[in-house]
Amino acid sequence: MKILLPLLLLVVISAGGLFYISSDTVKQSSDTDMLQLGNFAFQQQRYDDALQWYTKAALQGEREAQFQLAQMYARGQGVEQNDELALNWMRKAAHNRLNKAEFAYANMLFFGRGLAQKDTIKALVWYERAAKRGQPEAMLKLASLYFEDTEQHNNLYASLDWVLKAKSFPVTANNAKLLHSKIVNIIQQQAQAGEKRAQYEAAKMYKSGIGVTKDLKKARKWFYQSARQGHVEAQFQLGMFLLNNTSNTKESARWLSKAAKNGHSQAGYMLAPLLTNFNIHNRAEIKESWRWLYHGMRNDEPKTLYNFAVILHQGQLSLPKSDGQFQSWLTYAANINIPFAQNDIAVFHVLQKTETKKSLQWLERAAKSGDVAAQFNLGLLFARGDIFSPNDEQALYWWKLAEQNGNNKAQMMLALFYHLGRGVGRSEEKAIDWYEKAATSGHRDALYNLAMIYYYGRGVEQNYKKAAAYLNKLANKGDAEAQNLYASLFLDGKGVTYNPQTAITWFSRAAKAGNTFAMFNLATQYRSGNGIAQDDTKAMFWYKKAAERNYAPAQNAIGYLYAEGRGTKKNIDKAEEWFYKANDNGLRVAGKNLSSLHQRGSFSLVTLQITTDIRTDVLTNKNLDLSQWLEVHHQPIF
Repeated sequence: MKILLPLLLLVVISAGGLFYISSDTVKQSSDTDMLQLGNFAFQQQRYDDALQWYTKAALQGEREAQFQLAQMYARGQGVEQNDELALNWMRKAAHNRLNKAEFAYANMLFFGRGLAQKDTIKALVWYERAAKRGQPEAMLKLASLYFEDTEQHNNLYASLDWVLKAKSFPVTANNAKLLHSKIVNIIQQQAQAGEKRAQYEAAKMYKSGIGVTKDLKKARKWFYQSARQGHVEAQFQLGMFLLNNTSNTKESARWLSKAAKNGHSQAGYMLAPLLTNFNIHNRAEIKESWRWLYHGMRNDEPKTLYNFAVILHQGQLSLPKSDGQFQSWLTYAANINIPFAQNDIAVFHVLQKTETKKSLQWLERAAKSGDVAAQFNLGLLFARGDIFSPNDEQALYWWKLAEQNGNNKAQMMLALFYHLGRGVGRSEEKAIDWYEKAATSGHRDALYNLAMIYYYGRGVEQNYKKAAAYLNKLANKGDAEAQNLYASLFLDGKGVTYNPQTAITWFSRAAKAGNTFAMFNLATQYRSGNGIAQDDTKAMFWYKKAAERNYAPAQNAIGYLYAEGRGTKKNIDKAEEWFYKANDNGLRVAGKNLSSLHQRGSFSLVTLQITTDIRTDVLTNKNLDLSQWLEVHHQPIF
């Protein structure tokens, strides 16, 4: 019975809406119910019923019903056509903020439907209301009306603003494009005639490529023409254009200063940090910077707050560096959602090992706002796991996002994860792809790790020639470890032609650059006379350089030279001293050499020394200086 009753009611409603009109239950129905009943009747073309339901809902203030009722009176559907009643109901719907009704009401006012005469002034007000609330037809209508009345100077630009908005909607795009083309032609003509506002608008069009082919040279030309005539916004835009597209910061500052003096506050806010970059000592310029910084800070202008923190950090404007003040202002800027500040204050706390939980929150907020530095930093800290809880999945997520947004260091991190099989399946092939991208971006460790992949042939075919090619690139960049390993290839003829003399050249470069292995290897070549004239004195010199670094194989070799009297006078006591040092440092053959020293046996020496471990310090070294890896901005925002 409970199921049959609603079904019966539905049948009765479908058969004749008048049943409900005469029933007391109508009073209990909601506005929405009556609107739905009206819509149902209208769809079945039962206009009399629809009219009655819409009327009841409209009288209760239902704006959609008011709109539908206005439409019915305007068209004469189920009632005698009546523009006055149509206008009355459309006005009510429009006042109830129904967007389509606002536009329709404006049309009725514009064409005088339901009025003794048209009211274009009031129509314009309603077109603008509808347009501001997203009605594309209203946007296009406004653009057309302003275009038709270009006797007033600003109307052309009002038309331009609205037509650009209308172009973004499919329903108005085609007509908007035609109108936009006409506006562009007029602006170009006026610009050529020397009208400064038109020159400014032409510059904007050429800068953005909207309505014309993008052309930065023409944009600069028209900004300059307009700015020279005193157009304040053009002066500001020219200053910013020069700042972002040229290296002429002084010319940029000149135009920003002009705009600022003409009351353009944003120009002043940009001028202040720009002047500080000149390391100014002129009191007038320092005063000018302070004036705009103070003005921006008083008005909580976000960029200014961050820029002031940077100035404090760098000790500019005759201020001493102050970490305390820097932290306070940086925090202030972070709290008003400046991503640069959120990233930098987070890094500050990470390096100070304070506010760990808050640092994570700052970085996540900045990263989600699109700050690439924060995205990279999150990945690094999640991967290392010494500040935040380790999370390889999160590290991968943020690094991939950072890489997509142009961060080159993230390429190296992704390569390491694929190489080590962290967070993903181990894949040398994918690691190679990422290493090559990182290497192209100038990351030296990527070249070294690529060399190691081919040197050992793990996951790929062993290829000493490729390994040598990567090491050669890195060696020529001054990487001492790579120079040492590259030199060793010439001694073995691996991937290169056997050439001891070339090996000596690279060992020498690496040794002079401070590589301990290379010092030892160079000494060994002098001792053995391989690829160079045998010279025990030079061998002793380089062995001692390596031994000063507590390098056991070098200490052992020095013991041997003293025991044999090579490159120095024979001295058993000194030989014993050096063998003991090497033995204490864990070199087993040094212990055997001590026995041989007293028993007149033969001595054992370590030969070639190289390291072929991939470089993973950024992930594995707990003593890593994070300040060398974490990315901060510490540059003014313009």
